[in-house]
Order: sequence, then C-alpha cells, then structure tokens
Amino acid sequence: MKLLKSLLASAMGFILGMVLAGVGGLSAETLFSLNSKAENTKKLENYWAETGIGFADVEAFVSNEKCGGQKNTIYDSTYYKACVSAIVQGARSVDLKLSPVTGKLEPAAADSQLLDEMSEAQLLEHYRYHQTKPDFDESLKVMFSQASAAKVSMLAGQLINSFLSIYLDAHTYILPSNYYNQVSNKIERSKYFVGVSYERKNGALVIQRVAKNSDADISGLKVGDQLLKINGKDVSSFAYSAVSKILKNEKTKTFEFEILRNAQVQSISLNRTYRLISHVQYNNLKDGKKVGLLTLSKFTKGACAELATVLKANEPEALVLDLRDNPGGHLNEMACIAGLFLGKDKKAYYAEYLDSRLNEVVLTSDEMLFKGPMTVLVNSRSASASETLAGALKDYNRAIIVGRRTFGKGSFQEPEVWLQNPEISLFKTQGRYLLPSRNSTQGVGLKPNVELAREADEMREEDLYVNPISRANKIFPSLRSSELVKEFDYAPCVKSLKPRNAGDSYISAGVDVVECSLNRKNTLALSQSKNLN
Repeated sequence: MKLLKSLLASAMGFILGMVLAGVGGLSAETLFSLNSKAENTKKLENYWAETGIGFADVEAFVSNEKCGGQKNTIYDSTYYKACVSAIVQGARSVDLKLSPVTGKLEPAAADSQLLDEMSEAQLLEHYRYHQTKPDFDESLKVMFSQASAAKVSMLAGQLINSFLSIYLDAHTYILPSNYYNQVSNKIERSKYFVGVSYERKNGALVIQRVAKNSDADISGLKVGDQLLKINGKDVSSFAYSAVSKILKNEKTKTFEFEILRNAQVQSISLNRTYRLISHVQYNNLKDGKKVGLLTLSKFTKGACAELATVLKANEPEALVLDLRDNPGGHLNEMACIAGLFLGKDKKAYYAEYLDSRLNEVVLTSDEMLFKGPMTVLVNSRSASASETLAGALKDYNRAIIVGRRTFGKGSFQEPEVWLQNPEISLFKTQGRYLLPSRNSTQGVGLKPNVELAREADEMREEDLYVNPISRANKIFPSLRSSELVKEFDYAPCVKSLKPRNAGDSYISAGVDVVECSLNRKNTLALSQSKNLN
C-alpha cells in the first residue's frame, strides 16, 4: 500500500492540464515504439538514460517476494499478472521470451512474429496456464545483463510501464519529462515516412492504409496489396518490427516492392522523396458536384488552422470527413475543428473526473466554415479525439457517421512528477471524456448511424488490454432539441446505399449518404423558395 501511495502521489500538482488527453489507444508498449527521427533530437533511449532509472527501480515493483514467484500464487491476482506482464513484455525488447514450460527466459527468434502480433491481453492469456511460475528475480537479472548500457534505463521504464498497465490501467504510464516536453508533445510525421502501414490478415502481411500524396501513394501501392518482398528480402513472414526496420532505413532512397494483387504478383518501385506528409489531406470526389474527401489522420498542433485553410480554398458543397485509423491527439484542436462544422461556443465535450473535482465542459472555439451535408467515416481504430469529434457531430445531428464501432478510448491522463524520480513524469488516468449528450465512449466506442461489414482485424480497448478502464456508470439522454444545429435538421439519408463490391467501401458509402443528403437539402431549399414566392 505504501508503494501504491508513493506511486500515485503528486509532488507539484497538475503540470500541463489535459495536453495528453487525446493520446488515444496507446498502450505502454506503444509508447516505447515511438522514435521521433526528427532532426536535432536525441533518441528515446538517451532521454531515458538521463533519468538514471535502473534495476533497483524495477525491483521496487517486481520481485519474487512482491510477486509471489515460486509460490502457489493464484494467477488471477492483479499484482501477479502485472509482474508476469512486465517480464513477458520486457523480454521482447532484448529478444527473449518467457517459457511457459520452464518459467525461464530463452531466445525468442522462433516466436518473434507470433509475439509481435499479440496484444497485451493475448500475451497474458498465453501464459495463463504456464506449468512453472517465473523466477522474477532471475528474469530481471537476465534481461538487464542483455541490455546495452545505453538502453538499461529504457528497459527499466518499459518493465515498469508493462506492470502499471495491468496493476493500474492500460493508459497510465511513466515517461522522461524532458522527452515529453521536447519531443513527444511535438511529434509529427517523419520525413522518412514513406506513407504505408500494414497488418497481418490470415497470416499474410497486407497494406492497411496508404497516406494520400505520399511516396507510397505516388508509386501505386494500394490498400489490400499483400507484401511479399522488399528490396529482394522475403518479408511475408517478418515481424512488424523487422519490416519497420527496413522501411525506416534513412539511407535507402528506393524500395522495390513485390506484391500480390488480385492473385497476380507485381513489382512496384517506390522512390523516397523525404517529404513531410501533412495529417490533413483533401481530394475532390465528384466532378461538378464538389463533394470533398477530407482526411485527418491525427489531431496535431495546427490541424484546425490547416483544415480551415483547405475548406476555404475548396468550398465543397458536401463533405466526407475520414477519421479512420485516427488515434486522437490534441483535444484543443478537436474543439476548434468541431467549431468549423457546428459554430462557436457549442459543447465540444465534458471532462468527468474520477475524484471529487467538478466536471468541466469544453466549448467549440472557432466559427463555422462549412454548412453543407457531411458524413464522417470511422472504424475500430478511430480513438480518443477522433471518436469524440464524431460523437459530437452525431449528437448535434450535424453529420451521419458511417463505418464501424470506434475504439472506445474515452479517458484522459494528466502528468505529475513521479516521486520515485523527479526526472520522470507519471501520466495518470484522471477521468473520462463525455460527448455533448454526456454519453461516454469509454469501453463502448461510438456506434455509427450506418454500419458497414465487420473488418477481420477489429481490435478495441476491451480486446487489447487486461485491465481496461471501466465504462461510465451512467448513460445520459441525448441533447435537447433546442440544442440541435437547426441548419441541418433535414432528414438524413441512411437507407439508400448502393451495392459496393470494389474500391474503398467506406468512401463509397460516405459518398452515397452525403450525395443523397445534398439532393434532399437542395430539394428542401427549392420547395421553401417556391413557398416564399
């Protein structure tokens, strides 16, 4: 209990408010995969090294005495599972794995791909029926002996974060304060990013998204392409980290992809141009009708201003806003962007604190720029600020939401100085976001108005983590009719969707809905004009 109180105590109160509130869907493990690559910045391991954290700091949480190793500990003990999580996930960073049979660490090469694709919940379930309980003391010694001097502190941080993810919740973690202040709070896309992300489906490595106007997009790579080889290397069975290492090689200017598309093997050359790709992308979808596709891949600083510039320059009549795979970001940007579609001083979201503090309501901060019909595309990887924005637009009857139920990350974290080391910040879960209707997305996500077919790789908050943050206890009614945005009170089109057999089914559905709404709006306007005459 003393350890927990020490962990959660705050030395100087809340430093930066809710700046990190929008980091959606990030586990402790994901935080350690961030590598900014931005010029003139140090590597993450260097920031950890400056904190001096090490073996003794991890021992304060994980040891045979504290975890019950080599004893008849009940597996379902939260503390015990947190200790196992620390060993299992920490071992991966030094190319080891915990054997369920012997309870000892061993080389992980043969299982690297399998372990790479497991979520936290899957990893722990994998060890639920282990025959021999781990020797936690020995495991820590082995891991630290395998880590290079430069990475000892980063390993310690990863072990502690993997512990906290189970013992407290999936989004509470520690991070070097200097790294947060100088790098992670400013992370943008790297100029080395070629514009492609990938996933494994039925054992095959498949392109999941292609960033618009990126090198990958220009080269002709498409969503659904199966990756076979990159620069002559067979990557079909590579772990994600191994593929990432190839694509992040700063010195490689040309990538030769061998892909499988429509049952045919093709070769595609990608020339890296070292350009920074904006998180805001715009394309016209329909000639003459001015239906725009506006893609926002992250709520970065300045996203609202950039999005406003795009809307002013293109003046679409109808809009499809694509928030698929958007993990969130800065909530002040979300409140600003919501204003572009709702108007100023509308409810953007509530902050419901877990302690006794009064709840807060955050209002939209920008004037309305777009008044036409719109649809919003979401999927199971739309998280935090993206599902909050989509939820606000749905609450106000401003947009039709198309796609799949969102991720369900409706919590926020605030930084405190960690008492065990003043160079480290503890990002502790403080509460939940609520939509303008005061409904919560935490653990349930946002249900779209128009649901599309289930994707094979859907994973949400409740699927990924052993100890997800609990759902809100109360379900509140919708907004009062007096609060709705009356300019958009015409009946939406949600039942006239055309069959979608090819291409991007989300965009096709979004266009169907928004075109129908546009026609209905124009018909209504014409009818009102005749009545006035």
